[in-house]
Amino acid sequence: MNISSNYNNKLLKNINEVSIILGIKKHVLRYWEKRIDELDKNILSIKKGPDGKRRYYRDHDIQVLKKIKYLMYSKKYTMHGAVTEIKKKSKNSSNYEILTELKSLSKNLRDLINS
Repeated sequence: MNISSNYNNKLLKNINEVSIILGIKKHVLRYWEKRIDELDKNILSIKKGPDGKRRYYRDHDIQVLKKIKYLMYSKKYTMHGAVTEIKKKSKNSSNYEILTELKSLSKNLRDLINS
């Protein structure tokens, strides 16, 4: 039995679990999150806990991180190149536009609720 299979039935996974699933150290995941956010805020939808420190990853985020790991480690892409490649493939589907719109609406609703 694979260690990562223990985490498959949770909707949100913490950084420890994602680190084990991807085989990447936590500080690398934090750095990637920061760099990806600088390049395109719509690629990952990592949630932070109420304290603002704990990170919770969805399955979609883990799949994106797996693609980035593959592109960077196997194909020797830079972070910028990997993000560009993922955006190019995502833009081919209409889900990219819908996701971008939903994230914008969600942010606006949160801002309204918190004001």
